[in-house]
Amino acid sequence: MNRHEVMESFTPIWWTYITIVFLAIVVLLALPKYRKWATHKIYRKALSIMLVSNLVIENCYGLYIGSWNIQENLPLHLCGMSSIMSIMLLFSYHRPTAQIFYYWGLTGGFYSLLTPEFDLGTQGFFFYAYFISHGGLILASLYMIIYDGFVPEKKSWLKSFIIIQFAAAGVGIFNWITQSNYMYLASPPIANNPLIMGDWPWYILIFEVLALVHFLFLYLIFDFTVLINKKELLIWRRN
Repeated sequence: MNRHEVMESFTPIWWTYITIVFLAIVVLLALPKYRKWATHKIYRKALSIMLVSNLVIENCYGLYIGSWNIQENLPLHLCGMSSIMSIMLLFSYHRPTAQIFYYWGLTGGFYSLLTPEFDLGTQGFFFYAYFISHGGLILASLYMIIYDGFVPEKKSWLKSFIIIQFAAAGVGIFNWITQSNYMYLASPPIANNPLIMGDWPWYILIFEVLALVHFLFLYLIFDFTVLINKKELLIWRRN
C-alpha cells in the first residue's frame, strides 16, 4: 500500500503551514529569553514530551483507522530516526548524539518542509503530525545550538555520513525482508525536488554525494559563523 502524497512548494497552502511552523519555532525558542519559567529544565522536557506525544498519537491514529503496518509506520526513514534523536536531545542533551543529529536533523527537516512528501498520506492527524515532527527537527537543532552550547566537532560531518552508511545497510536488510521502502532505498521519493535524479540505484548514489556536500557545508558554515563572531568580539574589546 503506497499512501505517499506531496504538497507543491510555494503554493498558498504550503506558505500557510510553513509560516505556522516557523512562527511556532521562533516563539518556542524565544520564550527562555523572555520568560523565566521557560529557562527551567522542565520546559525543554515539555518540548520533548510534545514531540513524543505527536509520535505516539500518530501511531495510535494509524491503528485506529486500520492503516498501521510494519512497511510504512516505523520511524526508519532518516527523518524518523532523527525525530527519535530530537526527542532524546530535548529531554536531556547528549553531546555524541548531538554531533550526529545536527547534520541529519537540519538536512532532513529543511528538505522535508521545503518539498513535503507525506509518507503516511494526509488523512486526518497524519497531515499535522508531519509538520510537527519535521518542524521539531529544526526546533531541536536550533535549541541545542542556542541553549546547549552545541559546536560541531572536527570531522563530525564525515563521521555522521559514515554512520548513515551503517544505518542504511541495516534498513536496507529490513526493507528486503519486509518489502518496505524506508530511507527510500527501494524506490525514489515522489516529492517535486530537483535534487532527486535518476532511477534505482543511481538516485541513491546522488543522495550520497549530496549528503556529504550538505554535511560539509553545515560544518563549514558553523565554523565560519563562530570565526566571524570571535573577530567581532576581538574588535569590540580593542575599541
